[in-house]
Amino acid sequence: MELTQLRQFKILAECSSMTQAAEKLHISQPALSAALKKLEDELETPLFERKRSRMILNDAGKLALTYAGAIIEKADEMKNIFRRYIRQNNTLLLGFCDPGPMRLSVPLFQKSCPEIEVSSELLTSEDNAPNNLLSHKYDIVISLRELKHPDIVSMPFAREELMLSVPAQDPLAAEKQICLHDHQTRKIAVYSIDGAYERRISPFMNWLRTLPSVTFYTDYFVFQQLLNHKNVLTFTTRLVRQYRNDGGNRVVIPLTDEGISAVYWFSFLRENQKRAAPFIDWQRQNATPLLGLE
Repeated sequence: MELTQLRQFKILAECSSMTQAAEKLHISQPALSAALKKLEDELETPLFERKRSRMILNDAGKLALTYAGAIIEKADEMKNIFRRYIRQNNTLLLGFCDPGPMRLSVPLFQKSCPEIEVSSELLTSEDNAPNNLLSHKYDIVISLRELKHPDIVSMPFAREELMLSVPAQDPLAAEKQICLHDHQTRKIAVYSIDGAYERRISPFMNWLRTLPSVTFYTDYFVFQQLLNHKNVLTFTTRLVRQYRNDGGNRVVIPLTDEGISAVYWFSFLRENQKRAAPFIDWQRQNATPLLGLE
């Protein structure tokens, strides 16, 4: 039995809907259904009564929810205790809404400030970002929204933008910029991670899913093999291309389609500004590559 299972079970019990719970957890319904079945198998009893589209806790489910809530509460209490311990030992706690800015900024920041220990992890939800700061869960939060609260300072961190990765021998490689709506029949391989940025540009991504020439991949190993395919176009982004090498045989071209850009913000408590100062200074020194300030 895993803590993730119990958290998913708790959300499902609160939503009483497989669809709503899956959306809230940012996972697929089959994945959530499989996790529930695994939990029910381990407890050797059904936990819900299924009535049309609703999931209603039965007596065993109500008992399980009581224990799950207590276990989750104790686990969160333990994490908070150790976060306070880490903070006392001069570790900067960073929370990211997406893996992209985390993979880019954490190694560079640590290289620039080796005397500062860093602990970084992905946010469970951007909606919790203000509370994550107010509760001192993180010292700094990087999200796709400006956190408007009197006790919180938010500053632009980095600009993200989808870009086309084209084989060097492809005729499109000579273009300075491309509108993908004008090239709907070209084969495109898309690596999808269902992160905050991908959800922000969902209208564009949903349009791509309607094109028969576009294939989505969730396995990065399979996607990586396609980067050497001479006939397949792929995507990268402004930030990803700074830490992921797609090989010397590809050309990266800006896209002019609408709805593919976003700005990440980094936020911290006003009372924590001195603690956040090294990261603030590092961001300012690297504003050109991060924000594209030419």
